[in-house]
Amino acid sequence: MLLALLAGLALLTQTRIEPLSAWDNAFTDFLAMNSHHGDRPAPLTVVGINDAYLAKDPWPWSPLEFSVFFQGALPLKPDVIAIDQVLDWERAMILPDEQNRKLAQYAQALHRNLLLAQNMVLGAKLGMPDDPQVIPPLQEVPLLRNVQGSISEIPEFVAVEQQPSESYQLASKIGFTNLPPLHSHFNSVPLLLRYRGQVTPSFTLQAVLVWAKLTPDDVTVEMGSHIDIGKQFHIPIDSRGRMRVDFGAPFTSFTFEELALASEQKQSGVQPIVPIDRMTGGIVLLTRTDNAARTIPLAARRNGSPGELFAAAIATIQNQSFIRPVPDWAQYVVIAVFMLWSFPIPRMKKFKTILYGFFALAVYALVALAVFGYWLMWLPGVAPVGVVAICTLFRLVTPEGFGKPKRPVIL
Repeated sequence: MLLALLAGLALLTQTRIEPLSAWDNAFTDFLAMNSHHGDRPAPLTVVGINDAYLAKDPWPWSPLEFSVFFQGALPLKPDVIAIDQVLDWERAMILPDEQNRKLAQYAQALHRNLLLAQNMVLGAKLGMPDDPQVIPPLQEVPLLRNVQGSISEIPEFVAVEQQPSESYQLASKIGFTNLPPLHSHFNSVPLLLRYRGQVTPSFTLQAVLVWAKLTPDDVTVEMGSHIDIGKQFHIPIDSRGRMRVDFGAPFTSFTFEELALASEQKQSGVQPIVPIDRMTGGIVLLTRTDNAARTIPLAARRNGSPGELFAAAIATIQNQSFIRPVPDWAQYVVIAVFMLWSFPIPRMKKFKTILYGFFALAVYALVALAVFGYWLMWLPGVAPVGVVAICTLFRLVTPEGFGKPKRPVIL
């Protein structure tokens, strides 16, 4: 029992730093993706641009392909259409010469579609100037003014590196899609960024703001604690302005090709192959989901695209499924339970000890899933596994009969 106590307390302390914190986060993502904590999907529909469609229409797309998307989405009257790609064909997306001939014509058609949408959010990127000695001109960006606490840990940028064409900006709101560089696993998403010392909303936060029909002036930020969006959402954040993502938050998703086919079926009076009616009144996010775009490590040790991370984050806010760790006292209770579990181990057979350990971890996983599903709180993952492994290994290296009381010798 003493060994279980010392191992448990040591592991609880070490899981707050790398590399064990990444393992605990992976356990949390497992709980999020496998627990039942909300059957109703968020009012979010993700339209994915996958490899099958890009085989016919390779990336980068011209404004024509984006206009095709609007033809399928606009009749369903979503509240917000969001595109995380930067719609700029001068710097962000360079087309082949043969497509550039009709670029102006296609761009005008896309602009008309943007004007027909109820609300638009387009992606942009902050960055650093090409020449660090030259300060670029100040550009207008959305700002959050009601910010309390230190903003020194929020990532800062001094230039707008990429943004939609000017005519598109006039018909939409912009949100910045920057993600932390050299991140081992993306369990959280930035909601706040800094542009020349001022706090600006990220793409995720901007999409939710527009959907909630609020402005940046309706947002109150308490750094290291929360973001209040009017009286509708209370979002927990850390000192860097990041929110923990619930990768199990349900939402609707289908491919660009399925949207096009379902739109034709709906117009013909046929049952659509995908539930496109869910697009009405919600957020519709057009994003890449092809293998080339899946460059960031997400939950369950899988790679995903930035758009998939944004989608999970938006659904987390809409469903208000803000996950958090159990209180410290509950973590100590877990260690105490495994101390009791370890009591009979010195007197058990070695093979039986292995089965005993697997059984305990299976029961613990079921309890952790139940706790997460009911309270959206995660139990520690590394500490129990470590305690079981150490106690089992200790029993395997000790001789048979170790720990059993010896019979008295009668002379």
